[in-house]
Amino acid sequence: MRLKGMLILATAISVALWQSKANAEENKSCDLFEGEWLSESSAPYTLYNYASCPFIQKEFNCRKNGRSDDLYLRYNWRPNSCNLSRWDFIELGGQLFKDMDRVLAFEKALHTWAGWVDDNVDPTTSKVFFQGISPSHYNGIEWNEPRAKSCIGQKEPVVGPTYPGGLPPALGVLKKVLGAMRKPVTLLGVTVLSLMRKDGHPSIYGLPLMDCSHWCLPGVPDTWNQILYNLIV
Repeated sequence: MRLKGMLILATAISVALWQSKANAEENKSCDLFEGEWLSESSAPYTLYNYASCPFIQKEFNCRKNGRSDDLYLRYNWRPNSCNLSRWDFIELGGQLFKDMDRVLAFEKALHTWAGWVDDNVDPTTSKVFFQGISPSHYNGIEWNEPRAKSCIGQKEPVVGPTYPGGLPPALGVLKKVLGAMRKPVTLLGVTVLSLMRKDGHPSIYGLPLMDCSHWCLPGVPDTWNQILYNLIV
């Protein structure tokens, strides 16, 4: 495969998740939307732990918000003529890994993506960009303000040129993988400049919760785009 005149902006990486190839073949002839909810009486049927999953927004985390019963967690959707594959597995080289560390999973996904780029991209006709890690600001200790419990009330950036709290571990993983690639990839190194902007999050002015990971618009992401534009032209 040869890509001509294509700008590849890798803003996200996904890893294919399978429980078994047998289930996949079975599901081809199965109506996944016809079935019933079956109760798992012995233990909650959950695909992830509500207490440790970092991606559940506050307003959706019923157990953490005080819901005492867990009956709503015990129901499993069962199609009439097949089984649904669970997605809490990562397949790598024919081997399944369950509950893999997030940083390790990120690294393995990066290697998969990097291998595809090395095998398929022609650097004479294509230029590849990879957007760096977007940081969050939930702990003022990281920017030498112990009394600041989050980004709430922050009105000014951190004084640079370095961020007191250090860099996200995922950034080191990203640089290591990109540095080992055969084909050139331009890293959009937005992490450090974004770390300085503890004042740039929606805070209490976005969704009805504290948001110190996304960004107000207009705002920081516009600078990312401006830098990308300059790199292109």
